[in-house]
Amino acid sequence: MSHAATVAHTGSMAPIYTPLSTGRFDERRLKALRQKRPAWLLGLQYTLCVLIPLLVVLFALHDMRLRGLGDADRGWLLDTQRNYTMDRAYWRGQKQPCNRHYYFRVSKLVERAPDGIVRNLTVINGQYPGPLVEANAGDTLWLHVVNEMDDEPVTIHCHGLFFENQAYNDGAAHINQCPIPPGGGKYTYRIKVSEKQWGTYWYHSHFAAQQADGLFGPLVIHSSEEDMLLEEYDEDMVVMVNDYYHDMAATYMADYLAPGNENVEPTPDNGFIQGSGPFKYDSATYIVPHGSARNVSYVGDVAVPTLHLAPERKYRVRLINAGFFAPFNFAVDQHRLEVVEADGTVVDPVELESITMSVGQRYSFFLKREDHSSRDYLVRARFNPFCFEENTDNFDTDVHAILSYENDPGVPAPTGHGWPYDGGNTHCADTNQTMFRTRGAKVPRRSDGLNRPDIFLTLDVSFLIKERQLDRGYFNKHTYKPLGNSCTMHELAFEPDANPIRKLHTESDLETVNQGQYLINLDKRGSIVDIVINNYDDGAHPFHMHGHKFWVLRDSLNGYFHDNYYEDSASLNFENPVLRDTINVSGYGYAVIRFVVDNPGIWPFHCHIGWHMAAGLLLQINALQAEYTEWTDYPATWSSHCRLPGNA
Repeated sequence: MSHAATVAHTGSMAPIYTPLSTGRFDERRLKALRQKRPAWLLGLQYTLCVLIPLLVVLFALHDMRLRGLGDADRGWLLDTQRNYTMDRAYWRGQKQPCNRHYYFRVSKLVERAPDGIVRNLTVINGQYPGPLVEANAGDTLWLHVVNEMDDEPVTIHCHGLFFENQAYNDGAAHINQCPIPPGGGKYTYRIKVSEKQWGTYWYHSHFAAQQADGLFGPLVIHSSEEDMLLEEYDEDMVVMVNDYYHDMAATYMADYLAPGNENVEPTPDNGFIQGSGPFKYDSATYIVPHGSARNVSYVGDVAVPTLHLAPERKYRVRLINAGFFAPFNFAVDQHRLEVVEADGTVVDPVELESITMSVGQRYSFFLKREDHSSRDYLVRARFNPFCFEENTDNFDTDVHAILSYENDPGVPAPTGHGWPYDGGNTHCADTNQTMFRTRGAKVPRRSDGLNRPDIFLTLDVSFLIKERQLDRGYFNKHTYKPLGNSCTMHELAFEPDANPIRKLHTESDLETVNQGQYLINLDKRGSIVDIVINNYDDGAHPFHMHGHKFWVLRDSLNGYFHDNYYEDSASLNFENPVLRDTINVSGYGYAVIRFVVDNPGIWPFHCHIGWHMAAGLLLQINALQAEYTEWTDYPATWSSHCRLPGNA
């Protein structure tokens, strides 16, 4: 048997080795081969032999880690079942005002997949979504924030809180706070909660589009006074619903604000109940977010979230639309919703099959189970497809969770029998606001008893393409642009007589526009202000007012306000309209709201669709400037953050 070498032949070249039986070595042939293979090629071959196996191992390990995101490795996902269910007995037992301390570390999570598609998130304390914050009315909240991000400032806004005589803690970047700088910057929000404030709220970043990337969470204010306005119940549970994008919001924002884009908002890729949910991924049809060239990693199916309830207990569900853009219709199969709260205001009970709500709004309801044959029921958040300009191929707008009654003998499978649904209305309208009647409060009137206000203001809302082909949002033809490394309140408070934004003792106009800051100047405490919001845009806008609640005197899908409505009791509701902080105004519709000037500070009034706010659909209410310029308790850190390099 011949013991020939196993070296492969190339072309007609003879083998380097002679048969092993001869033991001879042909040095001439080896030299010839070396001459044909330069040293750089041999080095490259050696490098590739080492590098390729190493890369294969690294990619395999990375893939294994990503796969882990879809199943067992979910510690970064907040346990909302535990964290969003409240100990009602504890809060009822707290009889004296307390200091409530919460510690927030803001950072970025790399490569996480709440729905199976991998992306980065901006989070609090390493988890998504943000933790529940609770207090009693009259308590003092301390939010200790450390910004651990390397490249972005941050602020935290507690949406709906009054911040009485402490507007500097409202957290609106470049308006009443200079942002907390990156790289370990710190700020403590010391918030004295009003004894007359209670209900369901939430917090979120008010810098750029960080909210869309995960920087938000629920906030609940308990109160014995609120308890007296409600019937008895056993448990509180927050249910938070939000739209969701498969890439960082900044990657969408540049194109959204680019010249020639006619207010075409990026369509969400998914929707979540309690911060996670499945996504129907098909590589053949999936549209890469924002048309980018980035690789898309899918790590497998994510389970439908489950809400566990005890069948013998009565639950108050606190529902929050924590999204960046989209309204939704919420329902639970075979349950009716007895609505008792809107944006922190107790309302007369209204029983509904479903409720439609816009970004920033909150409702509380008691769950009323009508069918006991099943143990599990589908929870449905249906996002309205008529509200999207771009296609929704990625987005299954019917988002689900499962409501499960523990230890219940019923059939353990969702019934799938939902309430009738119209598929969404073309106006992108909310639930009819006339259904909700405020309990325990009256509409403010002038001392002469007339329906008319002390101050009347009209705001015309539009999106217009102007200089450089930029499509911007406008109030009365004014669009908002941030001041940069300062904030409006800092400028006005520390230079009240000489500031170019508004000279306190020389400018008395109701409206002023300087340095791109559109101010509504309200200088008399106790003034009653009515605002008519005319929406001349074809899209709906959920408007939110900081530092106040307002009475919704009228909300119309079309038409115009007429001055004689003040003498017509059927046209404006002065008896018991809803009192809230966020109202949706449909395309080509209008609303009439009323509030009282009683809280000094600079307060944003803006569309709560994040894309629209970034496009400038924001104005500032300058309330009682003569009062806040006399304050002596501005936090030193608050002042020092202004004019910091890179804090824009």
